[in-house]
Amino acid sequence: MSDRSLLAAQVRAARALLGWSQGYLADGACVSRSTIADLEGDKREPHEASLFVIMNELASAGINFTETGVEFRSWPPPQYVPTGIRQKK
Repeated sequence: MSDRSLLAAQVRAARALLGWSQGYLADGACVSRSTIADLEGDKREPHEASLFVIMNELASAGINFTETGVEFRSWPPPQYVPTGIRQKK
């Protein structure tokens, strides 16, 4: 599996663990939903700044990225509302 394919799978898995839709992650990271869809579909890697924000939001929500996938840092995971969602309130 290539690094990009692993990253795509990790982002999909992280969203699944958190119960987040692509739209929710996109809003929280202040990127377009198509950016998330393209990343998860292994169509293209987003710009470095966008990828940093996406990964930071998932990590802040309690996700650990491992060599083979993702896992919660602790259980139960912390209640976390992504930055872009909090700013809209």
